[in-house]
Amino acid sequence: MPALALAVHRERGAMARNLILHMCAERERALAENTATPRSSWHDAATGLIDGIVGLWLGPVTR
Repeated sequence: MPALALAVHRERGAMARNLILHMCAERERALAENTATPRSSWHDAATGLIDGIVGLWLGPVTR
């Protein structure tokens, strides 16, 4: 991870937690309702989630 100011680190940590929570909840809802999901398996969903979180952590910081 890049060296981030403490405030940015905390903010992105909160963003990552929300992303994990909501993406998993949306997938669970879709599976319960037997509707299509963006990824075919939990493994693939986790891979997409990891890619998104890495992008979040490595993105530029606007000062």
